[in-house]
Amino acid sequence: MRNRFVGAGLALFVMLAVAGCGQEVKKENEQLKSQVAALQKDNLALKGEMTAFKADAEAMKKQFEELTKQKQALEEQVKDAEAKIAARPGTKPPLKPKKSS
Repeated sequence: MRNRFVGAGLALFVMLAVAGCGQEVKKENEQLKSQVAALQKDNLALKGEMTAFKADAEAMKKQFEELTKQKQALEEQVKDAEAKIAARPGTKPPLKPKKSS
């Protein structure tokens, strides 16, 4: 008879312990779900920003290429103008300015 009381008491203790732990696990699970949802939201926002940055970088690259072409065209115009001035009789070519780095 004593073994039955001990067994029943032990079973009751285990059930209460599991029930208590179950509530803690459920609470922690809900917190983790909330954290995952927030991280997914942040991840989506960061992906959007990354897409915008990539587009900006591509636009700047194209702008840089266009400016480089314009610079080369202007340098050619300067060379042509200097050649025309140098070809005139009795004129000295203009002094070239020092390039600064």
